[in-house]
Amino acid sequence: LLSYAFIGLFYMIQPSAAEGSRQQAEIIIPEEWKETYEKWGFAPAIRTGDYLHLSGVIVRAEGDGTDEEKYAAGFKLTLARIENILKEAGASLDDVIEMTTYHTELMGQINTAVQVRKEVMKKPYSTWTAVGTTALADPRGLTEIKVMAYVGQK
Repeated sequence: LLSYAFIGLFYMIQPSAAEGSRQQAEIIIPEEWKETYEKWGFAPAIRTGDYLHLSGVIVRAEGDGTDEEKYAAGFKLTLARIENILKEAGASLDDVIEMTTYHTELMGQINTAVQVRKEVMKKPYSTWTAVGTTALADPRGLTEIKVMAYVGQK
């Protein structure tokens, strides 16, 4: 009899699959990201407690000029896209506490990335890990930027 009571208690306290942390989190999907969310099956951002986790956003060459100028323009545009996702969640680049970048040509890109980041993001700077990689999901992609922000409870 005791074992049946234990088994019943065990099943009563087991959370259902719909009660996982991700299912309880706030999914952030700005209008311009809805098609990407449906097609690729990833959220642009998820708010869990005091933190906002953003998926990587890909840098592509933008505009005219030298390769370095196009990369700088693309990096700046990508940070603006990240800021738009943050704004959707009531945050800004000032709330970013961690940044990870994945570079297809790390040594050729890092100095420009540092320069642009310092132009766009003010002190105190967040943590930053820069990683070299061989490819990104977008064949035109040069770098992918992923951030986490501290936003506090609503």
